Amino acid sequence: MTTIAELLEWAKEALIKHDVPQLEAQVLLAYVLGCDRAYLYAWPEKEVSEENVKQFEAIIRRREQHEPIAYLVGNKEFWSLAFKVSKDTLIPRADTELLVQTVLDNLPQTMQSVVDVGTGCGIIACTLAHQRPNWQVYGVDISAQALEIARINAHDLHISNVEFIESNWLQNLKGKSFDAIIGNPPYIREGDVHLIHGDLLYEPKIALTPGPTGLEAFQIILSQCPFYLKPKGLIAFEHGFDQADKVAELLTRAGFENIKTFQDFSGNQRVTIGRFSS
Repeated sequence: MTTIAELLEWAKEALIKHDVPQLEAQVLLAYVLGCDRAYLYAWPEKEVSEENVKQFEAIIRRREQHEPIAYLVGNKEFWSLAFKVSKDTLIPRADTELLVQTVLDNLPQTMQSVVDVGTGCGIIACTLAHQRPNWQVYGVDISAQALEIARINAHDLHISNVEFIESNWLQNLKGKSFDAIIGNPPYIREGDVHLIHGDLLYEPKIALTPGPTGLEAFQIILSQCPFYLKPKGLIAFEHGFDQADKVAELLTRAGFENIKTFQDFSGNQRVTIGRFSS
């Protein structure tokens, strides 16, 4: 029989050859065994069943190929909340917390109607609804599979003031109007070398790149805003680190004013907001 310590030593050596952090060996073994990492420290000599050894070896082989750890374990933390993810959804990233915080800071705590476009697994919509129980939050996505995950997340987090709707951006929301339209739409240019490296290689391309310029999704959403956004309503986008000026220009052309850009934790201009002037 193989012990916890022996498995971890083998996995660390395997992962380091592929430039994967050794700490992930502990995360993945804890996932396979259904325990926390403290258990691994407390019981290093505990023997592991043959079935679990095989499961662990298989998951390490997948991680060696740089399959994202979030997909391997099926969840990712965001805003201190646990979100289920799948290969039909983007993996939550810390930078997106800036978008959530910016929206919270720029809308009153009183009743608001907010829609998250391209919601994916629902991290933005669910987090806003969780932080503001008196808001009505909607999440829209063209992917039925992603929306299934989003609904599971809302259920598991006991969030009742969020609704998910299958829609190509805002098209299926006729008759509704919103105090804010927000989102982290696809913004990577087609052919960008980053698309074939790291996590992006495994994530759904429809959620990563909208076309040759990387701005196509912003343009479509902004063209729909006059039909769905209330006067003086808020628009808030997460975008690429080098797209702030272009996104701000798009907002200006679409009739937005009071345009501001905010920096992420790395000092990159990551979120741009504006107010609808109509």
